[in-house]
Amino acid sequence: MKTSDLDRLRQRKPAKRIAEIPKEVLAVLAMGQLEAKNLVEWLAVDRWRLFENIHREMNLEIPSAMLKELKAELQGVSALKASMAIGQRLSAFVQVTDPIWRSMTAHTSDIVREWSAIIVGFSSLTFPKKLAWIKPLADDENSGLREIAWLALRADVLRDPLGSIRSLVPWTGSRQERLRRYASEITRPRGVWTAHIALLKKEPELGLPILEPLKEDESKYVQDSVANWLNDASKSYPDWVREVTDRWQRESDSIHTQYIVRRSLRTLNKKS
Repeated sequence: MKTSDLDRLRQRKPAKRIAEIPKEVLAVLAMGQLEAKNLVEWLAVDRWRLFENIHREMNLEIPSAMLKELKAELQGVSALKASMAIGQRLSAFVQVTDPIWRSMTAHTSDIVREWSAIIVGFSSLTFPKKLAWIKPLADDENSGLREIAWLALRADVLRDPLGSIRSLVPWTGSRQERLRRYASEITRPRGVWTAHIALLKKEPELGLPILEPLKEDESKYVQDSVANWLNDASKSYPDWVREVTDRWQRESDSIHTQYIVRRSLRTLNKKS
């Protein structure tokens, strides 16, 4: 497509419903020449077509039998499951140190970038090394990619919650709000679109090394995640959440803390 046409499409107003997305936009998204502007577009991208185009673009040598299996696997699955499946398959052929992987991390398509994050998750690296490699993706401008970046490493947190928390504590002191939020979001006891962390549901106090440094965070992006973390915990241990929020209110007169406390207690307050 001509540069002028791409520039025009970049200025588009994203659709509110999948049925309203112009065919031209869907085609270019599947070619990997645009990134999705909102969740509606992200959900609508034909990931198999995009994979076919990227497969050719990057000259990936994947056996035809495996391509056939992947195409069948993607039939009828959600956008998230499709991306996870593609990323997992690619992890067998692309390593995080490869030039191909690096080109994926800088690709125009946010979905290709998210595949690069998933490759990190399925790699054999230790969790601290995975964090080092995924850091730019966790701090990407695209909010959807940032969600995939923590989902990509969630399985590591499920396997070793305490070790993961230790590795993530330094991120709570980052100058980048997206990285601070990442530390909170990836350790949420219940989380979104992902398996629950049984240990943190039973012993939410183990998450305090992540939560305490963020209780006065100035970023609403971080505040909402911390509040959601505590709201998750309130569904299993309401008394503990009230103890923590009461203590935070005594220790801090920050408006940011007060906001976190209010949102943390929203489920409990509805029940009372």
